Amino acid sequence: MRLSPVVLALLPGLAASSAYAAVYQVQELPEVSTTRSQYGAAINDNGDVVGSGSLIYNFPVDVSRLNFEDADLTARLSAEAIEQIKLGNVTAASLAQLLSYLESKSTNFSVQRYSDVLALNLSTGAQVKIREQSAVPTNKEYLYDINSSGNAIALATTTFTLQSFTPEATETTPSPETVELWLPEPGYMKSYVVNGNSVTPLPIPFEELGGGFSFASKISESNYIAGSGSVSMPTATQEAVNTTCTGKASPLSLCYYNLATTSYVERALVWKMNDTGQISAPVQYGFLGPAIAETSDLTYVSRALSVNDDAVAVGYSTYVSEERQIRTSHATVFAEGEVSAIVDPIEWDSSSANDINNENIIVGNANKRMNGIARNRMFIFDYNTKTVTYPNGFFSTSGTIPSAINENNLIVGAAEVIPDDSTTRRQVAFLYNLEDQTMTDLNTLLPCGVNFNLVEAKDINNNNEILANAVFSVEQRDAKGEVVKDSAGNPVLENVVRPVKLTPVPNGTIENCNAPEEVTYERKGGTSGWLTLLLLPLVMLRRRVK
Repeated sequence: MRLSPVVLALLPGLAASSAYAAVYQVQELPEVSTTRSQYGAAINDNGDVVGSGSLIYNFPVDVSRLNFEDADLTARLSAEAIEQIKLGNVTAASLAQLLSYLESKSTNFSVQRYSDVLALNLSTGAQVKIREQSAVPTNKEYLYDINSSGNAIALATTTFTLQSFTPEATETTPSPETVELWLPEPGYMKSYVVNGNSVTPLPIPFEELGGGFSFASKISESNYIAGSGSVSMPTATQEAVNTTCTGKASPLSLCYYNLATTSYVERALVWKMNDTGQISAPVQYGFLGPAIAETSDLTYVSRALSVNDDAVAVGYSTYVSEERQIRTSHATVFAEGEVSAIVDPIEWDSSSANDINNENIIVGNANKRMNGIARNRMFIFDYNTKTVTYPNGFFSTSGTIPSAINENNLIVGAAEVIPDDSTTRRQVAFLYNLEDQTMTDLNTLLPCGVNFNLVEAKDINNNNEILANAVFSVEQRDAKGEVVKDSAGNPVLENVVRPVKLTPVPNGTIENCNAPEEVTYERKGGTSGWLTLLLLPLVMLRRRVK
């Protein structure tokens, strides 16, 4: 476990004031120059950080394959711009229009595929290639989690390759023309375990008629993996797919792809990877239900979002009320082959369990209308005692969504606040201490003069290091990645999202930023409870040294 100490001298000062305390310092992550925004997803106990980047700069458009007779394209560009593009002179403004055009043609498979998401190792700033090996990406790839062994959970949509296809001759078209189409690989969405150069796909229970799908989001230290995937396809659906997809009028792979998202039965899955890197067939879980007679299995869904070292998984699944009302998602525990509810489905309209630690403490959010508006409330569920609590958050109707809980029972996520000088809610990253039930806006724990606002905390490791996403004001860049300037030659600014790694401060001191407190919350007790938890690694290390 890496050392992340906070000096004891901080405690008296923080008991008096929790605002503008340099309890956390900002550790800079390597710059990523290939995408406009980056999003942090997870941090492990080694401090390794993974996530994704969106809006790729200077995306390579194959100009030779553009149809300049297409009205959708000519409406976006002037005649002069089109002529310059044909000559290979593509300005940033023209490139932006071309990318907008490609994006609008996502269902026209004669047009080049456009991708705007890359998987990133945010500790190095490098792209992590998962499924797409082509120089020009045709799919979207993400990294969602990483454990201390370096095993990362990745998701990749299907890749496409340009292929020729000739439809079968008919009476009306006896000599059909051969066309070139971007055709997908089987499996419209697949999850993988990535470690260095090793990329291992997760087994999918049902892969017929299009390759099926898998969607994993979490891996425990003991290498249990939480997610969901295709487990079957109703007989009636299979018959409909076979009737529609004959390969005569269009390629089979494309037909399967177009029907995939509505054809497969999705259920929660828990995989296990052994010490040699082999991944077993997953344990399948059902849903809260109960199922209504004569309804399709497609009506019901379950998905695991997190899992601990004992294979207790949490997520959400379909709930059916006594009045036969189907609610698509309610927080669910998946353990030992059984599913169980967490919140009262009558009181709450929907809910989701988002994370679980090894003490079986589960965090999630439940949604219902408050003052006429649907809002999320954080819940904390002790699976051992089967008790659930609903902390108020920063105020009683504050929308609050927890993302993660560590083994020190510190919880991070995103919540709404109302600044003193405003009546408009805004979102901030929060830290909640289960021990003393205190919630803190993470922005108030940073040094003075930081040039960003933390809007969500995504993960916290067992050293109490936090991965958060922040809004920065930076120089705007065009589609080619060049700085945009105004008429006076000054750089134009824009807001973008970037990940921020926060580490507890050794020998930290309270900083007076000479500003009024931004938000005042009425709380029971002080903030020393979670600071004591931050100090645990230091105490443990000292004991070992003695």
